[in-house]
Amino acid sequence: VGTSTATVTNPSGGTLTGTQVGIHSVAVGQTAFSVLWNPSSIATLSYEANNLTVPGAAVGDFVLVKHSAIQTDNMIVSGHVSAANNVRVILFNPTASPVNLVSGTVSVLVFKARS
Repeated sequence: VGTSTATVTNPSGGTLTGTQVGIHSVAVGQTAFSVLWNPSSIATLSYEANNLTVPGAAVGDFVLVKHSAIQTDNMIVSGHVSAANNVRVILFNPTASPVNLVSGTVSVLVFKARS
């Protein structure tokens, strides 16, 4: 369910074959949640985390997350369910300079893992 195979020509020669798996193959249902977050300045190679209460989230569920103020590829945002009803969102700065994001909306989608 929800898989397909594709083959493409590699620009430097040869072919690449991969399998695309849709999220619905491994997850069912979803819970959406959003909240304003104004993180402090994040030092180089450092992170800031925020724990969000997301009713129904369970350890093992899949999490997609974004912060509306990230307008560049200079930041990495991730999230995971750290405990029942709790999603931990992490902003990581992989650059050589501090990053100060403006206040923005953190949006979280939690997908229940298929049994």
